[in-house]
Amino acid sequence: MIIITPRYTIIEDGAIKKLEEILKKLNLKNPLIVTGRNTKKYCKFSFDMIYYDEILTSEINKQNYIEYDCIIGIGGGKAIDTGKYLAYKLKIPFISVPTTASNDGIASPIVSIRQPSFMADAPIAIIADTEIIKKSPKRLLSAGMGDIVSNITAVLDWKLAHKEKGEKYSESSAIFSKTIAKELINYVLNSNLSEYHSKLVKALVGSGIAIAIANSSRPASGSEHLFSHALDKLKEEYSLEVNSLHGEQCGIGTIMMSYLHEKENKNLSGLHEKIKMSLKKVNAPTTAKELGFDEDIIIEALSIAHKIRDRWTILRDGLSRKEARRLAEETGVI
Repeated sequence: MIIITPRYTIIEDGAIKKLEEILKKLNLKNPLIVTGRNTKKYCKFSFDMIYYDEILTSEINKQNYIEYDCIIGIGGGKAIDTGKYLAYKLKIPFISVPTTASNDGIASPIVSIRQPSFMADAPIAIIADTEIIKKSPKRLLSAGMGDIVSNITAVLDWKLAHKEKGEKYSESSAIFSKTIAKELINYVLNSNLSEYHSKLVKALVGSGIAIAIANSSRPASGSEHLFSHALDKLKEEYSLEVNSLHGEQCGIGTIMMSYLHEKENKNLSGLHEKIKMSLKKVNAPTTAKELGFDEDIIIEALSIAHKIRDRWTILRDGLSRKEARRLAEETGVI
């Protein structure tokens, strides 16, 4: 198995200006930029460009892309994910140039255009311009915190699956992923957040690399992600007009799932409160109301989350609606 991790990672103000230099170092001469209509303004290069929605609404004909030797994704989650997907389909390298920091897809090999997500290849280079990211919507940066804190419960779930089901487990990937989350939580709780955007990007890149090393989403996705995917399913099923973000949903999921772990492990006492405080500090939602969901939807999502995919977590064989309600109430989510 070949594990692809980034050969170049640049996280600094003005980083986007180094894109052509990185292409030269990688001996890549004819890239195609995948971007969104709102992030087109950052594509001040003489390369060909395509909007991600044009790719998502048509069949990929490889002949149309034969002249390109790499794909550059410039933008938010959709542009990065679509670029990663196109590069994977064309079997050419992908370069990630995020303009915000709302999830670890900026560095991971995972494509989450639609569920179920799948493993592609990690970016060969990541160029994160912190000047651009700092100016991105504050809500997206808050959502990024939700995706990072979820590493805590993801790793606890992974360890549980190893213990109870004999699932393959990587101690080094787990420690790396958990440490990234703990360091960001401690920074958020003990600072004035002046460097939050920069610390967040570094954490999300680290999280993505942990996934690439483990060749599994396990270090960064557990029961809290199952809860988030369950919410997405119910949004679609009931045609709910709720514009909650992935990271926001994962953050609230992490509050509840860490509480379940606390109940089984006294060493984790106070964990869910610490996670909740860190989310509040960056103005991420911590309740169903702030997220935009009725109580009943939260309870239903909790009770179906274990069925979303075949993954052993603290949810085990599922929560009854009564258990789900108690969990949401005891953690202050409802």
